[in-house]
Amino acid sequence: MSIISIGIDLINIKRFKKLIFRYGIKIPNKILSEKELYEYKNTYYKDKFLATRFTAKEAAAKAIGIGIYKKMFLKNCEIINNIYGKPKLNIFGYAGIILKKLKTKKIFLSITDSRKYVQSIVILEK
Repeated sequence: MSIISIGIDLINIKRFKKLIFRYGIKIPNKILSEKELYEYKNTYYKDKFLATRFTAKEAAAKAIGIGIYKKMFLKNCEIINNIYGKPKLNIFGYAGIILKKLKTKKIFLSITDSRKYVQSIVILEK
């Protein structure tokens, strides 16, 4: 097995607090999948939730080599957590086709956060 590529992203959570205040539900509707939207509506720290999902998707887009607004990438990429809280990326649509072309066997996702920032890294493995 070998690494195909790596993507990383860092964001200030305050940025999403401002976006939610200014645009309301429009922002989560653009960024989140249906499953993520359901989880978002039931979470208390909405700004941190959005920042976490966005950084993971941005890191994934960088690793895959496409833009986040290409072919509905944000909606076709979702982050789910297992019962222990470990995040996992599910990628569909156009980005999924590219992953197959890259012969991706495994996707690693790690997310870390503090009060101010969220950072994500995605590693694609052959």
